[in-house]
Amino acid sequence: MRFILSRHGQSEDNVFKIISGHGAAPLTDLGREQAKSLGQKLLESRIKFDAVYSSDLKRAAETATIICNELGIKEINFDKRLREGDAGVFTGRLYADLTEEEQEFLDSLMRVDMDIKIPDGESNLDNTIRIKEIFFEIVEKNSENSTILIVGHGGTLYHLLIKVLDLLPSKLEEWFGHCMQNILERDSQDDAWKVTMFNNKKLEI
Repeated sequence: MRFILSRHGQSEDNVFKIISGHGAAPLTDLGREQAKSLGQKLLESRIKFDAVYSSDLKRAAETATIICNELGIKEINFDKRLREGDAGVFTGRLYADLTEEEQEFLDSLMRVDMDIKIPDGESNLDNTIRIKEIFFEIVEKNSENSTILIVGHGGTLYHLLIKVLDLLPSKLEEWFGHCMQNILERDSQDDAWKVTMFNNKKLEI
């Protein structure tokens, strides 16, 4: 089984450094170009996708739709469990406008107890639980020879590849890029998951 995992294209919130969370920021023109380019690369690679899943948030849904238009795929499974983490009271705010205490609180979430919840939002543990649930549900629904495309968010990929499957270091040297390929494969012999591509770069296994 193979998964092609991608973060959405550049959104308007990304440009202005606004905390998106579950917000409805659309893609920028560059973000749409990134999604189209990824769709074209996947088409050229002749990968046959058995299913496509996407976060239902606008920036991811728009990305998945553009990619699938390039691939000629009509069915996309939108699922809210693939969303970015809910930033609660910080949603829609400029990071630069946060107080020093607020910035430290957000920055600390990746370093400390996963049960710490953002006011009116989620904790990292909340994110991990829902992403684990949808991932293994997809695995169960599809055959061992399937190739699946998932379009999500940086947080989606972080929690899946680091917190659920423990396949990448928790302190990444680079964050998940917009519309880059991350390939996750399961070896049928030892039933182990492996990341074979990260941010378009093939990894030695």
